Amino acid sequence: MKKKNLTFEHRKIIQTMVENGHKPAEIAKYVGYSVSTIYRELKKVLEEGDSYHAAKAHSITTVNMMRHPLQSPSDDTINLVEQKLKEDWSPEQISNWLKKNNLPSISHTWIYQYIEEDYLQFGTLYKHLRHGTYKPRNQEYQGKIPNRTSIEERPDIVDERTRLGDYEVDLIVGKKNKGAILSIVDRTSRLCKLKKLGGKTAKEVEEAIIEALLPYQSEIYTLTSDNGNEFSNHERIAERLGIKYYFARPYASYERGSVENLNGLVRQYIPKGTDFNTVEEYTVKWVENRLNNRPRKNLGYFTPIEFTAKINEAA
Repeated sequence: MKKKNLTFEHRKIIQTMVENGHKPAEIAKYVGYSVSTIYRELKKVLEEGDSYHAAKAHSITTVNMMRHPLQSPSDDTINLVEQKLKEDWSPEQISNWLKKNNLPSISHTWIYQYIEEDYLQFGTLYKHLRHGTYKPRNQEYQGKIPNRTSIEERPDIVDERTRLGDYEVDLIVGKKNKGAILSIVDRTSRLCKLKKLGGKTAKEVEEAIIEALLPYQSEIYTLTSDNGNEFSNHERIAERLGIKYYFARPYASYERGSVENLNGLVRQYIPKGTDFNTVEEYTVKWVENRLNNRPRKNLGYFTPIEFTAKINEAA
């Protein structure tokens, strides 16, 4: 079954990963498309001599698609799909049943995407699928966090990466979802802070973030995370540090591209599947030091420590 075209959200992820130096094979694995698809996607912009930009790539694709427009399912067809889902039919069963009865056909891939969109709007269609046949691509939005401030309200200067003090935060989880490493990174300098945690409760995460950033309190402006329940004590963190705390949109990991890239670098030293009970705090600090003294292409081959000093000198 042929996959649907890359969406604008996919292209923003690709742009972030390209900017962070990821190879096409790594990008393909992350977004769930073939390497050849990613090569073609990059080529249609890069062959014009430009760096890859999501908006331009999406514009090129949109123009091409307008020449061969695809017909969206009618409301009647969508209503029929919803009806069959509520009768506990699988997307494959619905798709093939439509074909068999000479009704307007829809691929099972489209139905799965429709279920996911419904899920993002707090719908319940996914509950009618058999256990294990559907899992949202990211489990970050497990419960609504009270009084959260969306990234849409974050000042534009944070996106410009022209100042120090705008951080992203995340958790790297150990084998069998036990143990965690807190990962914090400055969006501009890529200077990171890592800390091993015994667990990942909101209280433990709150205390670890405050401990890591309190010495730099006067130099911090914002903190951005995903919507995991472990960050539900965000108001206490913001108050203690005197900062603004923002949440990325659910399932939009590209909005936290710096910390996602950091997590990938950490995994070079502490691979997936590692039992964090065997990882000592001094090992985590060794990794932190290693990464902070490693030249980065996106910093002009300065290390994060050197780049931080460079910005401070210019201030």
